[in-house]
Amino acid sequence: MSRAAAQPGSTGFTLVEALVVVIVGLLILAGVHRVFVAGLSTQHSTSVQTEVNRKAQVALDAMVSRVRGSSGAVESDPNRIWFIDQNGDNVRYWVTDGTLYEYRAASPGKYSDGMPLATSVSQLAFEYFNDLGQPAATADDVSRVVVELAVARAAYSARLRSSATLRNK
Repeated sequence: MSRAAAQPGSTGFTLVEALVVVIVGLLILAGVHRVFVAGLSTQHSTSVQTEVNRKAQVALDAMVSRVRGSSGAVESDPNRIWFIDQNGDNVRYWVTDGTLYEYRAASPGKYSDGMPLATSVSQLAFEYFNDLGQPAATADDVSRVVVELAVARAAYSARLRSSATLRNK
């Protein structure tokens, strides 16, 4: 061994210094990993919220548009609706087992014959009003319909609400 290597102030790291650097590096990597995982979790949660909200908004807009084009309600139930649209088709909306269904056909059909519009629906509610803004007593009195659609998936939930004045009312 040369004399320069044994003297104090020579270059190089001791084993303890190298271990400290490795431990500090691992702690930094663990912190970066936690931030990355938290970011992925947040991104997934936001994706779920956006997807549920988008599907619900599209379904609500379609319902309101069709209700607006109708000439009157045939059935005005708080949890479902049946009306004749501007093309003369029978249109029904209802929720079964968390799925919003739509039925459109020339014949009246049944509530089991529909096509799914949206999933993760926790509630579908209708309010019916007459020309004076009072609750409609019968389906013939309905001139405005308020639609409320609630969706829920995982820890996310949203409530969407819109209204439509019926055509020729």
